[in-house]
Amino acid sequence: MNSQQGQDSSTGFFSRLLLWSAFSLLIVAAASGDLWLDEIWSLGFALDSNSVSDIFSRFKHDNNHVLNTLYLYLVAHTDDFMVFRTLSVLSGIASLWLLTWIAGHERRKTESMLVLIMAGSSYPLLLYFSEARGYALAILMSLIAYIAIQKFHESLSKTAMFTFWLASFIGIMAHATFVMITFGLVISDVFSKKSNARTSEKSRLFSLLPHLPVIAFFAWWYNFYLVDMEIGGGPVFSVSLVLGQVSTYLLGLPDSDSGYMMASIIFLLLLAAGLRRLYLNSQNWLTFAGILAISPLAMLIISRPPFLYFRYFLLIFPFFYLMLAYLVADSWRRRPELRFLLVLLAAAMLIGHWQRNFSLLIHGRGNYSAAISHILSNCREFPVYVGSDHDFRNPTLIEYYSRRGKSHGALQYVMARDWQQTPPEYFIGHSRTPIKNPVPLHILAGIGEFELTACWPSAPVSGFNWYVYRRKLNK
Repeated sequence: MNSQQGQDSSTGFFSRLLLWSAFSLLIVAAASGDLWLDEIWSLGFALDSNSVSDIFSRFKHDNNHVLNTLYLYLVAHTDDFMVFRTLSVLSGIASLWLLTWIAGHERRKTESMLVLIMAGSSYPLLLYFSEARGYALAILMSLIAYIAIQKFHESLSKTAMFTFWLASFIGIMAHATFVMITFGLVISDVFSKKSNARTSEKSRLFSLLPHLPVIAFFAWWYNFYLVDMEIGGGPVFSVSLVLGQVSTYLLGLPDSDSGYMMASIIFLLLLAAGLRRLYLNSQNWLTFAGILAISPLAMLIISRPPFLYFRYFLLIFPFFYLMLAYLVADSWRRRPELRFLLVLLAAAMLIGHWQRNFSLLIHGRGNYSAAISHILSNCREFPVYVGSDHDFRNPTLIEYYSRRGKSHGALQYVMARDWQQTPPEYFIGHSRTPIKNPVPLHILAGIGEFELTACWPSAPVSGFNWYVYRRKLNK
């Protein structure tokens, strides 16, 4: 019997290792391709910094994820997109393994495999695990902090406590939304009843003590950096719309305004069912309730952010997949009549995620370098004047890729206000979502007619679809 169990355990471990390796390669593959606007923006902070202190004190901006920018500052000389994204890639790969370990440690190997499949296939996680931003590092630190605080409660280990503090400090600096994890863990420890051999009944004050250094660090970080942070701006989304986007991307459901309500309902039902099952099983349901429900609501109420995006809630995604893996495995064992619905849910999630995953692998976050090469290769007289439908996003991309391609002088961007004095020869239209049938002819009043010559698509969320138009010659 023991031999058979050992063989099953060994087989299960190597199966998970093989699957984790495949998902790791997927993250590496997704990290190829052009940088998009937010990555270039972050790289700009690194390139403009004269010293490390500039990253922390000179550029107090919401797009400056300081630890990621610090990494970019250290590797900026390489001018290699994969190197720029390596910190996120390694953080993502490690996060997948930690998720697998947590599920196997808290439950069974089935849950361990399930959460690996869910998180490894998740489009939003794949996207940000392969992007030069601070989210991947923050996710990794959230999982380390979660493991460390559990270890501390089990053994009162000083090593676990210091690991929890360090992971929390790094996580807060990686991205401020880490505070949701901090708040969720505080709620769990203060209001749950935990015991161990040395401390059978801890007061709520005692439960709060391990978190006090983290709370103090966040208070310092808020006053040092966050309070004066500039918001870069962007489209304004309502809370209900962002909830729909969170639900859609979390579950891999279709991204449409009409589908957001249905996605939100499914998400809330799964959340309620998962928390209820954890509660009935006398497991750490309060930790998941704090991280997945109470903390996000508290963040919205307290901070009232002027701009709200689904990625601000990205750090709770791995914990939702953990809870969902527990719910699916438990329901499969306890409720055979639900197995068909569980298979449908899993199939819908995987199909939806992998459609987006393939889009990311094929199109990347846009192909701006190819678009600029296309423009330059079809012109004989220089400089080539280019206009667009957005006088920040597009010129930022054009400026970066022109300089990188050593063709900066050959291509010059013209702001909309200057079109009458310097009519553009090319016009670039952009969109966050692909346009199935872009208009073949674009008219700029007082300038002329522009014909569509080429277009370059992008994967969803990160990146722009570019539509390149050329001015028709007057006959």
